[in-house]
Amino acid sequence: MRIYSSWLTLGASLSLLIPAWTANAQEFTMPLKPYTKVVLEPDSSIKATSLIDEVTTPKKVQPLKPKPELVSNQQPILQDIQVVIAALPKADVSESSKLPALETTILLDSQRSQPEKVSSSTEPARVIPSAAASTSGQLDPAQTLVVPTTPSQVRLDITKPVTLAEILELVEKTNSDAILARIAINRARAVLQESEAGRSPTVTGTVQYNYTDSAQIRLNSINNNIPSGKTTNNPLNATIGIDYNIFDSGSKESTVRIAENNLRIAEADLSRIRQNIRLGIVTAYYNLQNADETIRIQRKAVENSERSLKDTKARERAGVGTKFDVLQSEVQLANSKQDLLNAEAAQLVARRELSRQLNYPSIVEITAADKIAPVPEWKLPVEETIILAVRNRAELDIRKLEREVARDRANNSLARIGPQINLFGNFNTASEFTSGGGIGVGYQIGATLNWNLFDGGRADAQVNQFKADQAIAEARFEQDARQARYDVEESYINQQSRLKQIDTATKAVEQAQEALRLARLRLDAGVGTQLEVITAESDLTRADVNRVQAIIGYNQSRANLERAVSGL
Repeated sequence: MRIYSSWLTLGASLSLLIPAWTANAQEFTMPLKPYTKVVLEPDSSIKATSLIDEVTTPKKVQPLKPKPELVSNQQPILQDIQVVIAALPKADVSESSKLPALETTILLDSQRSQPEKVSSSTEPARVIPSAAASTSGQLDPAQTLVVPTTPSQVRLDITKPVTLAEILELVEKTNSDAILARIAINRARAVLQESEAGRSPTVTGTVQYNYTDSAQIRLNSINNNIPSGKTTNNPLNATIGIDYNIFDSGSKESTVRIAENNLRIAEADLSRIRQNIRLGIVTAYYNLQNADETIRIQRKAVENSERSLKDTKARERAGVGTKFDVLQSEVQLANSKQDLLNAEAAQLVARRELSRQLNYPSIVEITAADKIAPVPEWKLPVEETIILAVRNRAELDIRKLEREVARDRANNSLARIGPQINLFGNFNTASEFTSGGGIGVGYQIGATLNWNLFDGGRADAQVNQFKADQAIAEARFEQDARQARYDVEESYINQQSRLKQIDTATKAVEQAQEALRLARLRLDAGVGTQLEVITAESDLTRADVNRVQAIIGYNQSRANLERAVSGL
């Protein structure tokens, strides 16, 4: 009886658990979609608004049945993906796309021409700066500022192989620092327009209408026992005034020069930021290439270690090997796998770093399409390169302009305590409706002289401040000039050294491959040891890594040299 009740209890438990197991099995055994590379073509029936200039390409997306979660959550992101990816040349696709829901989402999203028309407040829209408004003097509609709220909005669903040339062509249109620099130029241009407006006369107009019923007149009539006279009046007055400053001791001109130089500073700063952005992108791309090549090397090391372990176990079974040799091979294989895992993690980090600097959509993963190869050698000698750097560096132009701004600010402070002469003219009319509606006309012209005879030393203190700003700009000019020379010399020396290392490392790889082959032959012949094979494998891996790092280092030094002369 006890056994029978136990079987009943077990059967009841299984009857309750089987539905749950079945549901879980259906959930976790669903077939996964194959990982494919997808090339998207945007819909050109409208012009999409994006950080990039408007692009028009043929419509090639066929409408398919969409996923509701993709259609509702990824519209703003996919709109930018269309324009960003369309701006790049197409990648080779080995098989047809198997993401119909994503294609349909792009088709539906292409019908949205304005980024601020967001259907849901949880959509991760990318903000498009609107400082350069199409209508001058008017604010643009406020854009929706949101962040992703669901995993589907940040999941990497698309892989895009791109070359370095393609990224450099695109980065200035998408990078946030470049966008902010262009906005700063627009702001400086607006400040210049404001300062130039101070040269024009100002015109003002006023109109005033009053209706008055006087209680005092009524009281006087009652007290004097006389008939009540007119107690109401309703005058209408209008005035038009013109004021023009004909002499301000040079204040307006210095203000205009300050605005002009600030605009030039903003433009030079855009050039500086552009060079830094391109250098950062080049560095990130080379790091990604280095990570890709490191994975190839580590995979080859794992294959060599697996082969050595297999041979060692075979010799142990044949009685010509030892357990110690097997353990050494197993440790070598474990270390190689560990290095491979580190290389794979570094590759993923390098991809995300490149996407971050490029400001790429969060669901697109970038891969390097270029093969690792040395770039052409720099032809100019170091002396001419230094002269070229000093002449082209935007930082030096900025320091010169900052010094001029400081001098103009000092002149402006002195001009404010000088004489100010204004001409003015007023034209006015008046009418009294209750007295027949006649209109009176008058005018007034004149001039005013204002002179701040004493300001407590405020202007002198401001001049001293701007003199310090001028000295700071001059000191930074010298500092930046020395930095430009050092950047050229450092990059030039590193380039020459890396170029020699490429030849040395290439020969070392060939020698390490031959040494590994001989070590295995010696081991098979019984005159070598497993330790010699392991050492040869490690030497080959290290030599291959040194060769890759020499090429990447040479290319990076060349990029640094081009940045030093503002030629990147």
